[in-house]
Amino acid sequence: MDNTVEQANQGYMVDWLRVRVEVEHNPDKLNDGMRFDVAKIGDSYSEPMQSYRGMWITEPSYSNKLKVKSTKDGTLLIDGNLGKWLTGHNITGDSDVVELVHSTVMKLAETSEHITPTQQQLDAIKKGYFKIHVIDVNKAILFETKDKSLQYLERLKYHASYARFDKHVESNGIYFGYDSQRKTLKYYHKGTEVANNKKYQHNTDELQALADRMIRCELRLKWRELNDNNLLNGFNWTPETVKQLIDDAHSKLRLPEPMSLPKDLPSKYIRFISCFKNGSLVESYTTSTIDRMKRELIKNYGVDLRNLTF
Repeated sequence: MDNTVEQANQGYMVDWLRVRVEVEHNPDKLNDGMRFDVAKIGDSYSEPMQSYRGMWITEPSYSNKLKVKSTKDGTLLIDGNLGKWLTGHNITGDSDVVELVHSTVMKLAETSEHITPTQQQLDAIKKGYFKIHVIDVNKAILFETKDKSLQYLERLKYHASYARFDKHVESNGIYFGYDSQRKTLKYYHKGTEVANNKKYQHNTDELQALADRMIRCELRLKWRELNDNNLLNGFNWTPETVKQLIDDAHSKLRLPEPMSLPKDLPSKYIRFISCFKNGSLVESYTTSTIDRMKRELIKNYGVDLRNLTF
C-alpha cells in the first residue's frame, strides 16, 4: 500500500484555507487578484501558472485554483485548497496547518517574481504567525465498499439530525448549519465528487477506488467561530487540534441505529415501506391510508418509519 492510502487511513486533513500572511510582494501586480492555476498535461500536472482576473471569486472546494490578493494593510490574502494546489488532489492530505501555509508561500515565491518573502517572514510563518479567516477540516469515514459508503450517505439524508442546526440535503451531500455565519458541518461521498470534477483532480485508479469507499465529514469554521475559540492564529493549530475539532463535531451527529424489518412482515407493508424509501408515498397512497399504515406498523410490528434505516 502506498503512502497516500496509508495517510487516508489516518483520516484527518485540512481542505480549504483563507489565510492572511506577512509577505513582501508587489501590490500593484496583485491588487486585482492573481490566480495560480495548475494545468493538467496528459496524466500529470504542470508547475503553477499565473493568470490575472479582475474579480475576487471564491471557488468551490473541488477547484485546483489558488487566489492571492494584496490587502490594504500590506499583507497577502491566500484563498483556496492549499493541499490540493500543492499536490494536484485532495483525496488524501495533510492536517498540519502551519506546514501547509509555509509550503504554499514557498511555492508561490518560486512561481511568481511578485511574491518575495524574506527569510525572517518565512521563519515567522513556520512558527505559525499568520491569521486564519476560514478553514475546512475533515476526516475520511471509510467503508468496505462503495455501495456501503453510499448506503451510509442515504441513511444520513433520511435520518440524521444535529442539535441547533437544520438539515439541508443535496444529491451528493447533507449540510448542518448551511447558512450559519459561524460553522457548517457537511457529509458527502468523495468518490462521486471526484468523478464529477475529474478535470480538477490528479487521479489514479487507486485514489479513485479509495474515494469511492469514502464519506467525507467536513467542518467549516468561519471568522466568528475562530475568534471565539482562540483559533485565529496559525500557532494555535496542530494536527491534534484538527483531529479534536472534527471528531467532536462528528460525535454530536444524531443517527439511529439500523433497524431490520420483521421477517413476518406482510407484503403490503413491504410495498408501503418501499414507496416510503423511494419518496413516492403521496403518489401511491391516500393521506388517510398513509396515516393508517403508519399506525399499524407501529402498533402491530414496532416499526416506526421515522427511525427506520436502510
